[in-house]
Amino acid sequence: MLGWLGDIFSFDESEREIIAVVVRWGQFESWRDLIGSRSYERDLKPSEIARLANLPISLVDQKLMPGAPLLASRLLNDDRNGDYSLSHLLRRLVRAHVNTREELLHWLLPNAEASSLIWEDFDHLGPLRDVAEQVIVAREPISILLFGEPGTGKTEFARALASRVGCGALFAGLSDDQGMEPHRNERLDHLMVLRAICRNQHDNIIVVDEADDVLVLSERKGSSKQWINRLVEDPKVTTIWIVNRHTRLDPAVLRRMTLAIGFDRPRLAVRERIVKRAAVATSVALSASEAQEIASLKTCPAVVASGLRAAQISQGGAVVAKTTIHSVMRALGQSRAPEIASLAIYDPRLSRADTDLTSLAERLTAAPDKGWSLLLFGPSGTGKSAFARHLAAKIGLEVEERRCSDLMSPYVGETEQNIAEAFAIAAERDALLLIDEADSFLYCREAGQRSWEVSQVNEMLVQMEHLRAPFVATTNLATKLDPATQRRFTLRVAFQPMTQQQARDLFRTHFGQDWPPHRPVHDEQTPGDFAVVAHRARLLGEQDPLTLLKWLREEVEARGDSAHSPMGFHIQALPALIRRISDEQQKVP
Repeated sequence: MLGWLGDIFSFDESEREIIAVVVRWGQFESWRDLIGSRSYERDLKPSEIARLANLPISLVDQKLMPGAPLLASRLLNDDRNGDYSLSHLLRRLVRAHVNTREELLHWLLPNAEASSLIWEDFDHLGPLRDVAEQVIVAREPISILLFGEPGTGKTEFARALASRVGCGALFAGLSDDQGMEPHRNERLDHLMVLRAICRNQHDNIIVVDEADDVLVLSERKGSSKQWINRLVEDPKVTTIWIVNRHTRLDPAVLRRMTLAIGFDRPRLAVRERIVKRAAVATSVALSASEAQEIASLKTCPAVVASGLRAAQISQGGAVVAKTTIHSVMRALGQSRAPEIASLAIYDPRLSRADTDLTSLAERLTAAPDKGWSLLLFGPSGTGKSAFARHLAAKIGLEVEERRCSDLMSPYVGETEQNIAEAFAIAAERDALLLIDEADSFLYCREAGQRSWEVSQVNEMLVQMEHLRAPFVATTNLATKLDPATQRRFTLRVAFQPMTQQQARDLFRTHFGQDWPPHRPVHDEQTPGDFAVVAHRARLLGEQDPLTLLKWLREEVEARGDSAHSPMGFHIQALPALIRRISDEQQKVP
């Protein structure tokens, strides 16, 4: 077996003799006792290795220098105090008692599982997916980074990518005899063995899953920064590094990656396809509406797959699947609100703004340039967020929604990273980015008391200068916005409470009956008031029009005087801007 390892690593005779001595010392207590009785040395030091291998001490010192083949192979450990021992991987390999070279290679190169997803399931990665395929097809050794939250499909993509280009996926790190996960040193040991075995081959890809502990500098023990950098920069064999939080990696490591692909939840259409295929695989019967409902949950595919597996085991169908998915989402702190609100009623003609919302939506849909921004401001409940979602649906885009709580971080600099990440994800997914409560980030910089408050505004402004996807911001507090921010928006729309006729029309839409005659329409009524009252009426089975009017009036009164406050700044009319968009559209051949 040691001879086969020597062939794999191209060791010379002296290196093979050194390894043989260390293996015997580490594995056979009787041999240690015999040798120990003839030596004053209690530990295996270079002088003792030289004596047992019948080699000059100078040669042994040379072969055990840091970076030399014996230590670079990670078959031997340098204990940093002049002693040498077997690595965990070599110790396990010796105990495996393989009988042939083929058995040895099979043990070191276990077959990887096939991906449960297909290539089309990664459409949401955009051009990066196809670039990954192209650079690997070139058969040049490179490093690729896959990063994102757990369960977003990084490992499945690595498998699918290897299959796509006709390569085998070799995962660094062998589980032990009890199926326990290998720790960091064991995975590094196996990685170096894989590099040695495959260095002259072009039909394998090495995958280092959960590579955070391998690459993160703060957790690195026994490896220099330069060694890790060289490992990434000169991988010998194309290597895919999979991490959950790329922000923890040293910039020097990130710079050495040939390609970096971020993973987020796939598009809704892709998730629906994944759910339907997983339901078939688990023999769980789902109707079209049930499949869409599960796919619309804001969680990762791995959680959905686990829910369907639970439904299969219990034979409980969609109810069990949704219950188990919701339980895991709660543990993860994820909102159970679906991405699509199928019961929501929205008509832009029933929202009051300082421009024609229907015409605006049509013109933005037809505009060839999608790098525009829209500020929607006004009292709460006037339909700002609803219009943004309506606009996205009309254009044919999904909504990438962020709230203040999603972006704010207690760590300095991380809020800016979250802001940049939100814009990047929207661009990569070809989605409309919606940021509610935008005044939390776009407040006047003169009011900022700390440097990081100003830097958050600056980061938002930088992102708005280089938009690659539609961006909509909503706020109830327009007066708090930074003046420079206001100028950055392509369009600004002021929302106001409904007109009397709009309120009458929405009453008929929600409740299926006319506004009671001889009853005045309340001032400051908003579409949000109707949504709250309609939900309450469905819940209680209430149809009496006078009761419904009473509830609508109470919603207005509950807001107090805030709904009557004047807007903070004047919005210029939009006809000129709309005409410009129309003119640009006509120029496109």
